[in-house]
Amino acid sequence: MAETFSIEGLDYMLGIFPKNGTNLATSNCGLWTGPGTASTIGTSVSATLSTYTNIAEVTLGTWSYARQSIAGASWGAQTTGAGAAVGGRQTTAGQVSFPAATATYATAINGFFLCDLSTHGTEKSIFIANFDDTTAIASLAIGDIIKVTPTFGLLP
Repeated sequence: MAETFSIEGLDYMLGIFPKNGTNLATSNCGLWTGPGTASTIGTSVSATLSTYTNIAEVTLGTWSYARQSIAGASWGAQTTGAGAAVGGRQTTAGQVSFPAATATYATAINGFFLCDLSTHGTEKSIFIANFDDTTAIASLAIGDIIKVTPTFGLLP
């Protein structure tokens, strides 16, 4: 599994600590198709949502896709890191379910992202990752539901 913090996400986090900025009460989880594959991801420099193909940009009107909100209180206690965060610390949010597909979708979905806004436009990506099993969702049939358990990890 690959994961990255975007430059805009690092800037966002540094605005909170150590500068005593305002934390996000709610973050938003979305799905991405590229650049990258089921086990690779772009660099932190290229990891802005403007350089990723965000499903909301591609499928509005053809699928009932919508980013899913994650309340700050949904994130669990910090634990020993696993997967890409081995040797570090991580936290996991409650599982989010995306709406059932209302149309077929044939583009591989490679992972999820966390950002600050629920709609596309001026949002800032915070964190972009592959699914932990490094397997893309190859396609969706009508009625398919994608469930993601967002995990956010840091290495020392």
